[in-house]
Amino acid sequence: MDSFNTASMCDVIDITLYKFNYYDNLIWTKCLNQLDYSNVNEDSILVTPYQLRLLLDLNFKRELMKISAIALELIHRDANSIYFLNKILTDFDRLKYIKLTFSKSRYFSRMVQIDDDTQIKYSFKILRATLRLNQILSFDQIKAINPVLKELNIIKDKQYSRGSAGDLLRLFERALNTMDITDEQVDILAVLMDVLSYKLETDNPEILLVTDW
Repeated sequence: MDSFNTASMCDVIDITLYKFNYYDNLIWTKCLNQLDYSNVNEDSILVTPYQLRLLLDLNFKRELMKISAIALELIHRDANSIYFLNKILTDFDRLKYIKLTFSKSRYFSRMVQIDDDTQIKYSFKILRATLRLNQILSFDQIKAINPVLKELNIIKDKQYSRGSAGDLLRLFERALNTMDITDEQVDILAVLMDVLSYKLETDNPEILLVTDW
């Protein structure tokens, strides 16, 4: 398997902006005033990556130019919300929507200690993702793993199914522990479990799994 970027799986993510952070509050206000967003609830809206990119380019051109001039070794120390959103839009190239959640909490910190150095850390939550097997496995590998997916009732008569990342991981573990499967199928399950590990396992988003016949 070639190097796989989990960011390319993500369809919808949730980003929290804080009222008492200058740039967060400014970005939130401009989103409300300038974008044709969808309301999720009183404190959350849904925007497209295209809308957010236009908003950043239109309102924060100077800040974006400054970010591009910061040395790589300093970027994580000096980064702000504009840098973070710009990086999300660059790295997550298949996003369909971004949920922005506005927090009125006064008590928050994005400062973390890494190797005796204080840095700024921004977080997000993955809400929905798509696991396309043909982006990870060869066609022969897909043919080999489909019978296992069918026996686990992950797929039935359609080439896709929906479930949480946690549920998929538990089913894959069940197959490894209880099913009579080949060494090749074991290796393929290990690859799929590795893809779903870390951020996806922690956030436990809804996963659309798509296979081929």
